[in-house]
Amino acid sequence: MAEKDIDKLLSMTDSKYRLSVVTAKRALQLRSGAPSVLPVEQRVRTRNLVTQAMRELATGQLTVGTSLMDEQRFHQDYVRQRQAQLQAQLNAERERERD
Repeated sequence: MAEKDIDKLLSMTDSKYRLSVVTAKRALQLRSGAPSVLPVEQRVRTRNLVTQAMRELATGQLTVGTSLMDEQRFHQDYVRQRQAQLQAQLNAERERERD
């Protein structure tokens, strides 16, 4: 994937370094549970999140510096979601103990 769209991706940024950083940050967001902008059929083909991040950038639905999620907001949302999951697990365990 990277070879066929690399020129397009490089034209979206001012350097290879920035492209690497943006792609890595998006891959981390995907790993943490951020929703993908790709259709399901394109996501299934690869489990490599860096490739998926590059595909997302190549579609033009995400642009460097504007459409990518704000990292601080994303982290806060992720922490909130994780706390809710842990609380739900704790509540389920308490219910099992009562029965």
